[in-house]
This record gives sequence, structure tokens and C-alpha cells, in this order.
Amino acid sequence: MRMKFRINEIFQSIQGEGLMVGIPMNFIRFCRCNRNCLWCDTDFEDGKEMEITEIIDKLNESLPWVSLTGGEPMLEENLAHMIRRLKTENFKILLETNGTLFNEEVFLLCDFVSVDLKGPSSGNEGYNEYTLSYCLKNPEKTQLKVVIQNDGDLNFFKRVYQDEYPNWVLQPEWKSMDRLDYHRIIEEFPRVRIIPQIHKVMRVR
Repeated sequence: MRMKFRINEIFQSIQGEGLMVGIPMNFIRFCRCNRNCLWCDTDFEDGKEMEITEIIDKLNESLPWVSLTGGEPMLEENLAHMIRRLKTENFKILLETNGTLFNEEVFLLCDFVSVDLKGPSSGNEGYNEYTLSYCLKNPEKTQLKVVIQNDGDLNFFKRVYQDEYPNWVLQPEWKSMDRLDYHRIIEEFPRVRIIPQIHKVMRVR
């Protein structure tokens, strides 16, 4: 059966968020999303149907990593098939997901899973408990990220935070970076990394 995927764009850049920041990689951006975050900076409405062979042809094989991003990649019914096919081409897979959907098969296939838990400033607070549990049990291949815009987001982070998990990332919302009290955040969460969107600092997509 010929499978097609709704793709917004395929490009090469550096990873600009989280623990893998700075690593050059391929990006496959999917169109659909099950959230409509108020501060979302991605235009992923446009796109076209592509088969996996078309997708692979647009990847740079000298870059080991492929980021599956969006939109929300987990909405793709045949995502596991795509990942298996990409791995036969010797790519490592980074899944970037909003944490509202869980598929253990997909998570196990990926080399790294980045979960962006949505706080109240997104307008879509919430996450899937199974997704959170998977990350907490698999710190060697996951990170949990929360975008912070205000005290409401920090209070949300306090509710989900578990000190024994090593890979928490607080990402300042881009337009609110200069309004956050970083000294307070450091005092409350001394083991948490605070990482802005480096690709925006560098003015690359």
C-alpha cells in the first residue's frame, strides 16, 4: 500500500530548542495539529501529500538526525511506518510532540522524544499521563519541556515537576523573555535547564 503524509516543509537547520540545541539535522514538519497555542510561531497550515520516497529524497544524508516536528507528528496514522523506513536509511529520529497523544510503539522506535507540556499561557493546558510516565521512566532518551510566559506557567510546572527526572527544560516564551524572574526560577529549580529558542537568537529557522 502506498502511504502518503501531509508535509508542510522539509529543510535542514540546527536544532534550536532543548537538550539537543545546536545539532545540525533534517526537519520534517507535518501540517496537522490538535492544539492551537496562543503563542505558536509556526505556520503549518499549508502543505502537500508526499510519499516516503519523496520525503527521503529531500533529506541530507550527511546529517544523522531527522526531527519529526509540526504541527503534531503523532496525528499521522502511519508515523511508525515512516520511522522504520527512515531508520533503514540510517537516520536517527527525534520526535517533537506536544504530549497530548501516546503511542508506545512510536516512542520506542524513536532515538529521542522531546515532549512539550503545555501550560496555561498556551490556551491548551494539559498532557497525556501515559506520555509523561513514559518520559519519567526513560530519561536516557527523553526530555520534558515547558514554555514559560508568566507565573501561571511556573505554577503548572511546579505541579508536574519531579526532582528525580534529570531532563527538564524551561523555555522562555520568546516575546516574554525579558519579563521573567530568572533568579527566582533558579532558586526554586536549581537542577532545571533554562534554554531559549537558540535558532531565533541566531536568526535561522
